[in-house]
Amino acid sequence: MTQDGIPNKKIPLTKKEVETLRAEVEKNPKSLSFVQLGDYYYSENNLDEAQFVFEKGLKYNPQSASGLIGLAKVFKAKGEYAIAAKHLSFAIHLSPQNWQAYLLRADIYVKLKNPVLALNDFKKVLLFNPRQAIARKAIPKLESLVSDMGLESENFQIQSLQSLPQNIGTAEKMTISTLPTPPQLERVLSLVDAFIQKQDYTRALKLLNDCRTEYANHPELNERSLKLSQYENAEKIRPKLDLEISESKQALSIQKKQKTLELLLRRISHARNSRLVQP
Repeated sequence: MTQDGIPNKKIPLTKKEVETLRAEVEKNPKSLSFVQLGDYYYSENNLDEAQFVFEKGLKYNPQSASGLIGLAKVFKAKGEYAIAAKHLSFAIHLSPQNWQAYLLRADIYVKLKNPVLALNDFKKVLLFNPRQAIARKAIPKLESLVSDMGLESENFQIQSLQSLPQNIGTAEKMTISTLPTPPQLERVLSLVDAFIQKQDYTRALKLLNDCRTEYANHPELNERSLKLSQYENAEKIRPKLDLEISESKQALSIQKKQKTLELLLRRISHARNSRLVQP
């Protein structure tokens, strides 16, 4: 396990194999071998050379998710987390089921002190790899943290929706808005999940409704709204049920009073008849 939290053994390349890869990439800039060469330099902690190889290869292979992930790892190692996150966002757009990209971006969001985004990415990891140990351990802690932050501030979702820098190098034409779920909405959804986890359904519903103006009928909003509808409906139905129970009790009470009154009238009538027949 590397410091990135992704299984990645050091690439066992000989000097001759490295020279062969370098020659191939130089001869054919479109060759996908740049990913293997870049990973080798990264594993050797030669970050500048790795960055050069990845960036050059991505100029000719801009749709290479593996290349984008490799370059993101380099920027992460250099401490340039925001740029690394943007490359990973593009990679995830190209390869939505790549759980390793989600895992790497989640770790970056933790370093950027964005627990909501980190929580959302860790959940995506478990969606595609349910046994991933790091994500399973991180999610409960982040859910508790996010929930506490939300309870401290009603406007947390608004204050937290800060977009990352727009410069993403080789993927500069790719913006977050083109992704299936914008980061801003991801933060809100993670906060909603935290409220649900804490059984604070009222706040979860309010937060979802507040998002409708900007995101309309986004599938993620609809999914959670459907999940919460049982609680919303329960609150609406309960007063009606209470009213029906109250009316039933009232009717039963009236019936008892009527029977008591009828019995009393019969006794009075019987007593009068008895006096009339006496000699």
